[in-house]
Amino acid sequence: MEVKEHVEKTIAKGSLLRCMDWLQKQNSQEPKKLSLQNKNDIQFIIQTNADRKKFLLSAAEDEASVPPGVDEPDVEPKPVSLRRLRLDNLRMECEWQSCKWVFNNYDLMQKHVRDHMSEVHVIEDKEKVEYVCLWDICGHKTMDFQEMVRHINYHAYHSRLLAIGFNGRATLKLARCKKDSSKRNQLPLLYCDHVCMWTGCTEKYNSIQMFFDHVRQHTNYSENSLCSWAGCGATFPRRSLLAMHVRSHTRERLIACYHCGLHFSCNRKLTEHLQRQNVYPYSSHSCSVCGAPFATEYLLREHARQHISAYACARCDMSAPSPATLAQHYRYRHFAPDDARVHACPHCPYRAVTKSDLRMHIPTHTRKKRKLKKEMDSDKEMSDEENSEIESKPKKVSNKKYACHMCPEKKTKVFSRGSRLTTHLVKVHGAQWPCGHSRFRYQISEDGMYRLTTTRYEFLEVSKKIVDGYPKESIRNSFEFNVELKAEATETTPKHFEITLKENNENDDKKVDENIEKQQKMKSVDSGVEITMCEVDELGNIIKSEVVQDVVYT
Repeated sequence: MEVKEHVEKTIAKGSLLRCMDWLQKQNSQEPKKLSLQNKNDIQFIIQTNADRKKFLLSAAEDEASVPPGVDEPDVEPKPVSLRRLRLDNLRMECEWQSCKWVFNNYDLMQKHVRDHMSEVHVIEDKEKVEYVCLWDICGHKTMDFQEMVRHINYHAYHSRLLAIGFNGRATLKLARCKKDSSKRNQLPLLYCDHVCMWTGCTEKYNSIQMFFDHVRQHTNYSENSLCSWAGCGATFPRRSLLAMHVRSHTRERLIACYHCGLHFSCNRKLTEHLQRQNVYPYSSHSCSVCGAPFATEYLLREHARQHISAYACARCDMSAPSPATLAQHYRYRHFAPDDARVHACPHCPYRAVTKSDLRMHIPTHTRKKRKLKKEMDSDKEMSDEENSEIESKPKKVSNKKYACHMCPEKKTKVFSRGSRLTTHLVKVHGAQWPCGHSRFRYQISEDGMYRLTTTRYEFLEVSKKIVDGYPKESIRNSFEFNVELKAEATETTPKHFEITLKENNENDDKKVDENIEKQQKMKSVDSGVEITMCEVDELGNIIKSEVVQDVVYT
């Protein structure tokens, strides 16, 4: 008995010493944050998340990851049988402020996360009340509490997908993700409840997992594997195919990237997501047109479609590989500036065609301010520390070399930038880019030099349209449509409307009326005489003129 008591005392003493060591370590690490936490817990959380995000953004791409907490063990993904990937060894983490609970049971995880809804931070104002999510690296804000409930429930669902993706990286033998992880917990906006649109069902849920479970009951008891989702009516030979199809309606996802948080509908999408970022520069699968390397043959085929033009412009000789590219061409080349430039700059009258153009324009205002500040501070001498900081900043040097293909082989000119080669081709060789294109495009050659792309891959039908003179249609920015109800809704189909473009009969009638009025005016003018009175100076220049109409001589 004495030995047993001595052992128990020794164990208790050892655990007490470990607790003391842990407390000393916590106090010695970040005393400023701890004092801030005692004053204001919410401010401490916001500051901690800000420091965490700053670390993630400043880290190198190949080393950026979600850093573990204090004394948190570095957990490695566990390979799991592919059939049991979504069930076994799931390590779901609750990332709510200082909560570090880890669950293996998804139901317990959902129940635990729902308990955090009462801990939502509330910002009260005179006119409104705003709710803030305290999940790590989230910061979602809303004035609708029900939206916040849906948002927090989605965090539990997303945590399960992250746990599946964490083990999936080892099961599928995938490399590590290199994308920015500071947005891994930012979720899609959920403005309304999850509504079941199965025929005859009107159920609504604020938990996305309960919504998926409910829809799964419809698919399990569906007759003849018929999809009765509103407006669908598709049939399938097997029930498993129906279940896969219904995910396209409910937007259900099965796996997520543990590092960046993107979630996907199947394992293959995650595999492609990681393979695109981890490609060897000398891969056996490389594009014959641009030389870009790819991890698999499938990714190479998907990329090759971008080089083949399948859509022709109706206004010029331009051809595009996708409808989106053709629409972009129309906005820049054929739309009126007032109709195309819809994104206004908040600092100046400039208006951009796309949001990306506006994002590139806005920093010009900060650069101008910095330039003015430098001019104002030019008289002040810089300290040695500031000079060392400026000298230590490495300059980005591009290793690309652009060679002219029109110069003789012995006198081939090489440029460090594509714009300089463009200037050389235009001024020296008189080269011109094709109609509809805004610039020259260059591709890498076998010797590593970039040369002018002189070939364009098109479908035969597209080439025939351009050669035969594809009708150059006029572009109208306003259209009128006729909407006609063709069929009422049934159990498998919604209401059927037929939408047609209004013909220009009304416009033609207006033109006819205008011509008649013009003819009548001309007749009335012919019955009289029009006299122009002019005042002339000494040199014969007209100083003033006046027109006298409808003067009738009798």
